[in-house]
Amino acid sequence: MSVKITRDSAHDLASSIKHRVHSRTYGRVWNLDVELSDQQLVLRGRTSTYYTKQLAQHGALEVLTGVPILNAIEVA
Repeated sequence: MSVKITRDSAHDLASSIKHRVHSRTYGRVWNLDVELSDQQLVLRGRTSTYYTKQLAQHGALEVLTGVPILNAIEVA
């Protein structure tokens, strides 16, 4: 299923996703960036555990479904 995302809705969704990821990970993803298009959602940032990386992805899925997610959060 493809989701049509407008420029205005992309900004609002990206803000909502950042807020949800921050909440789900208790702020343990640093320099979080969310890129959203019709084709995919990209999460970028840094964290210290793979578990937190997974929590971030689940947080994004709570806000937006139907769009593939590329979880490019680095674990260091």
